[in-house]
Amino acid sequence: MVTIKQIAEQIGVSPTTVSNVLNGKIQKMSPETRRKIEQALVDNNYYRMDNKKEGAIPMIILGFNTWGKENIVADPFVGELLGVIEAELRKYGRGVIFTANRDFMDLKRLLTGGNVEGGIMVGYHSGLCEELTGASPHPLMFVDSGDGNYCNISLEDKEGMREITSYLIKGGHRRIAFFCDQEYPPVTNNEQRLAGYRAALQKAGLDFFREDYYYLPPEKYIRQEILRKFALKKAKKEYTAAVFVSDLLANEAINIFEGVGINVPEDISITGFDDNIYARVCRPMLTTVRQSPAAKGQEAVRLLMMKIKGEDIGLDSLVLPTELIVRESVKFI
Repeated sequence: MVTIKQIAEQIGVSPTTVSNVLNGKIQKMSPETRRKIEQALVDNNYYRMDNKKEGAIPMIILGFNTWGKENIVADPFVGELLGVIEAELRKYGRGVIFTANRDFMDLKRLLTGGNVEGGIMVGYHSGLCEELTGASPHPLMFVDSGDGNYCNISLEDKEGMREITSYLIKGGHRRIAFFCDQEYPPVTNNEQRLAGYRAALQKAGLDFFREDYYYLPPEKYIRQEILRKFALKKAKKEYTAAVFVSDLLANEAINIFEGVGINVPEDISITGFDDNIYARVCRPMLTTVRQSPAAKGQEAVRLLMMKIKGEDIGLDSLVLPTELIVRESVKFI
């Protein structure tokens, strides 16, 4: 493996100057010299641990809140986000320690590990994010984790759900069910999605009733029974449409509905959220809200690396756009 001395010789600086960059002592260094050294470190795949040992890869903790799901990595959003973050961190010579954990003490222990430089936390509630920010000795970035005194990358969840609900209302639907994988009231991004759904109803002069909110738990057979009973008792009779907070849930609902003789969109219109593989492989294909997990992952890594280098990222939060994608799962009535 290449040494500090060899890197210094490559770019014509002293080993001390290279070491200063590794240790964050860049106050008296020109931006051009610092960038040259950082690029050389990346090009040579140079890693350090605790600014002392050459050869160990600095690690970033990547934490996902599972919300009780059995296998969170099977979720296309999580899989794509994990892959993008790992690939982006590799460009900076960093590795990933993945954890699907929501316990504060366990996360704190991971963040204080010997060769850890920082963390990216996904889907945690604001209270835990505040605690982790105060307890971690390293910079943190948050994704889909609500608002607070920390930097969070989120989506226009409220606007996306408002737009797709308004599309249903424009198509003549007046009683629209809301399906969510969190108990009422939801938190983080699902809180915003519920707010967007309610805003669209309110603008159209329609009421929101608590009974319109359906919780779909992580237990597979319980969730499927809730959907089956809804199809038999509510679909077509009380509701002409249903919005789901994910394409995965919407896809599952379509299969269960059709299994008991409720056809989509002839009997009930269905929409999803994400525009992942589930939106495109189900029949009919889903009308949904598109987001970009890749953009979330890329921005999370970029901003975290700026914070690790001591740079001012210049913002408190970052909100990425959504896009309404119209396919065959909605019928205008």
